[in-house]
This record gives sequence, structure tokens and C-alpha cells, in this order.
Amino acid sequence: MRITMGMIAGQYSKNLNTSLGNFNAASRKATNYRSFEKTSENPFAATKLYRFRREMAENETYQDSLGDVDSQLMTAQSAMQSIYSIVSSAESGDVIQAITGTMSESDREIIADKMHQMQQAFLSPLNTKFAEKYLFGGTEMTEAPFSVNESGELLYRGINVNTGKVENGPAASFNGTLIELNLGEEGLKDKDGNIVMTTDVPPKPVTTLDGYVLKVMDAGENQTTNVSIADNYITIKADLSKYKTNQDLLNEIRGYKDIDFSNIRITGDMNRAVSVVKTPGPPVEYQEVVSEKFTSSIGQEGLSALANEEVLVNLGLGLKTTAGANSTAINSQSAFNSAIPGIAFLGYGQDDSGVSGNLFTLMGQIADQLKSSDFSMEKIQPYLDKFGKQSDALLGEITKSGSKSNFLSTMKGNLESMGDSLLERAEDIEYVDPGDAIMDFYMQQYAYNAALSMGTKILSKSFIDFMT
Repeated sequence: MRITMGMIAGQYSKNLNTSLGNFNAASRKATNYRSFEKTSENPFAATKLYRFRREMAENETYQDSLGDVDSQLMTAQSAMQSIYSIVSSAESGDVIQAITGTMSESDREIIADKMHQMQQAFLSPLNTKFAEKYLFGGTEMTEAPFSVNESGELLYRGINVNTGKVENGPAASFNGTLIELNLGEEGLKDKDGNIVMTTDVPPKPVTTLDGYVLKVMDAGENQTTNVSIADNYITIKADLSKYKTNQDLLNEIRGYKDIDFSNIRITGDMNRAVSVVKTPGPPVEYQEVVSEKFTSSIGQEGLSALANEEVLVNLGLGLKTTAGANSTAINSQSAFNSAIPGIAFLGYGQDDSGVSGNLFTLMGQIADQLKSSDFSMEKIQPYLDKFGKQSDALLGEITKSGSKSNFLSTMKGNLESMGDSLLERAEDIEYVDPGDAIMDFYMQQYAYNAALSMGTKILSKSFIDFMT
């Protein structure tokens, strides 16, 4: 087979372009130290790199969330320390420890006044805010959790901390949001002031909502909202496809003309998605699964539920749901609980004799006992004993909060270490060693120059030979 000049020139040109391409690639690599420019150059390495980048992004999110939670917790601890300082002052030698059965009425009056002053100092730290959020409101962080009614009783989110009575009227839980309706003395009215009647025969006015069940159902697409009251149900039918959150639906309910919702009070997570399940048809309907009965008092059980509320934050603990088909409930062991309900450390409820389990109320009760005309150590002692126990419980909650801080510190160190490790592994894939890159650049430069030199010799000799 005869090798022509054209074949030599063509093969040489191809190899020279390959060498030039390698030289240009080595030049770019020596400039930016990247091991590849496109996914197609190294699909396997690119896939690993994308996975590491995703994990790095998640790690950064966890660190940001942890930083926010840690800052909130530190602020909350400071407020709790302030409260404990007030409690400690109340237990000091010139206040509670100074109470004896032989004290004069004027001395008891002085100590009672001190107790009332200390009691009022509670409210400010109890309503501490951080980043526009009230820290001690549990799941409700947009409104001040603690207030005092006209009788001087402490309220937590509108609920009496001793009795569990809902101050603003009957309430029902809707998808994590507490709806309270104040009916007034005459009962539920429409916006024209007319008393709302049920469809019972004969019709009867709705004067109390206790026992009524709040039910939300789908009315179908493009249907107007309808609210009806019958058979101990308050049924709200609406186009649920339009209402993605509690706030969307409740705004529509408030605008409904046939019932006066002007006295409605709503607390809780308004951004929570409306959760519905499909009920068997026909017709196909959707029924809200979280609605509960309206009640004027949540009782001790309800207070306990408020004290144990959780706000779970994903900090990289392996977030997962609880067991069960189609379960969406988060396993609390796989996330960090950032909620600090105020009544959890301040106490709640009361015993059969009326002794409160709440430190704020106890201070008032002790002051009232000191001012009582039939004062005796026997009568005041149960209040003093309970105050001591609740004081110890408060200190225990502060200690528990400190343990949470230590846990977050450990988590922070782990996340930072993991982030550094992920970054290092990603850089090992994405970048090459600068020394190797520069060495490769010079090698490719040498190869390209050698190719040019050799080509000049081969082509010139072949051309002269052809001419001769």
C-alpha cells in the first residue's frame, strides 16, 4: 500500500489538533485547577460531586437552623434565669422564710405587698420576644402568651392556667389552630344581630357551642363557602382546592355573612397546610380530620397537652415519620424540639383544695393568705410547700434547657466537622493538585512543541523528496 503525502499530512494534522486540544485543556486546568469542565467528561465523578454538593447544602441548612434555635434557647434561658431570680428572692429570709405564726398583721402586710410586687415582675420575662417570636408560647409565637384577666388570674394563650377555662368563649382545634368564639350573653348571631337558630324542630337558638363539632368539607370546585349549624355540628363547606393553609380558609370563614365571626380569636400555626382525607362516595367529599368539639374548658388534660407541645426542627438527626400507613406525623426522636411552653416550667393546674401549681398564682395566693383575718401557719403551709416544689421544678427545667444547649453545641461541632469533611471530599473530586496541573501543562506544552518541530521536519523532507 502506497502512503501518500495527503495521508501523511492528514494524519499529522489530526494528531497535531489532538495535541493542541490536550495542551489547551492542560492550560485551563493549570489556571482553574478543575478536574473536568462538563459532566460528560467524567460522569461518575460528576455524579459523586453533585451528591456531595447536595449534602453540603443540607448541612448548611441544618447549621443555619441550629444557629437560630441555639440563639432562641440562649435568650429563653436568660429569661428563665430572671424568673428564677424572682422566685429565689421570694424564698429569701425577708419574705417567705420570714413568715411565722407569731408575725404581726402589719409585718404580714409588708411581706404580702412584696409578694404582689414580685408577682407583677413575672410578666415581662414570660413574654420575652426573639426575632419577632414569643419564646414561651409553645406552637403560638405571634401573640404574647401570658396575660392577666380582670380578676388578676394568669392566662396562657387565653386559657386560665389553674382551671383550664377558655377566657374568650368556646374553642375548637382546627388543624393545629385554636378557634375561640365569644358568643356573648345571647348566643351566636348573624351580622345583622339576629340569633342564629339550628334546624331542629322546633328551631332553637345556639346559646352555647359546648359539644358542637367543627367539621370542614369540600364543596367542589368554584363553589362558594357555606356555613351551617345543625345536629351539634358547625359544618363549613368550601372549595378546598383554593385554600392551601389555615389562614386562607379562616379568612373566608370570617367573611361569611350569615354568622357573626367578629368575636373570633385564632391562635396557632396559620401557615399549616389544610390536611384532608377523601371519604367514600358518591358524591366524593373531603372531610377535615383534625376538627374537635367546641368546649369552654380544656381541663387539666388540655393544660398538660399545652405544656407538652412540640415544635420540631430538622437538624440532621435523620428526620422520619412515625410508623403506620400514610403517616405524616414526625417521629419526635428524629428531630429537635425547640418549643418552650411557658406553663411547662411555670406550672399549671390546682389540687382539690385550690392550691395552684403555678408559681405566679401561688405568689398571689400566699399574699392573700398573709392578708387573711384568720391567718395561720397551718392554712398557709400547703401554699408554701407547693411553692418550694414548683421552685425546684423551675430549676429543673432550667437545667434541662442547659442540657439542650450542650446538645446543640455538640451538634454544631458535628455539623461543622461533617461540613468540612464534605467540602474536602468534594474538592478532591472537583479539583486537581496544583503541582500536578502545572506539571501536566508543561508536559503537554512540550509535547505540542515537539509535534510542531517534528511535523516541520517530516513535511519539508517529504516535499523536497517529491519535487526531486
